[in-house]
Amino acid sequence: MAKITGKCWVASDYVMAYDIIIQRFWTSPIDKAENAKWVMAGVAEEFNRENGFVEGGFTFIVAAHNFAGGGKSIEHVVAGLMGAGIQAVFANSFSRLQFRNAINYGLPFITCRDLAKGCQTGDELEWDTESGTVLNLRTGEAFHSVPVAPFVADVAAEGGLMNFIRNKIADGSIHELH
Repeated sequence: MAKITGKCWVASDYVMAYDIIIQRFWTSPIDKAENAKWVMAGVAEEFNRENGFVEGGFTFIVAAHNFAGGGKSIEHVVAGLMGAGIQAVFANSFSRLQFRNAINYGLPFITCRDLAKGCQTGDELEWDTESGTVLNLRTGEAFHSVPVAPFVADVAAEGGLMNFIRNKIADGSIHELH
């Protein structure tokens, strides 16, 4: 990873996990393509149709406080976001449960204060994963986040935590993990 460029969708404060994947889909298999069909259906009416969010072609989600909160650790949320093409979520803060799910799946959930105040839905962003800089290409304004932790980048490169561990076992380097 070095730089990722793409279109952002700007969320409001307190986007709940219950709304990202609405309850009737919690029992579906955890499948990125299947879960992506109804991502954000409970957040905005425009997405309350099959593939509504996917059709937006978003690369990033920019949010404010407590993104993906709600107290339920449903993995469908992160799987659905990834299936919808999301490469990273930037927010002031995250639900701890979904933050951990994001790490397990290799989807960067990045704390970046005030980015939501400096973006509009549809803006093109350029994210330097190594420095943590997020540049709004429409306004030229730069925002600074924490770079992706090396472990999270490694998990993402392997396609998630389970693949990461399997590959460490297969190549005999599992003992190197501390």
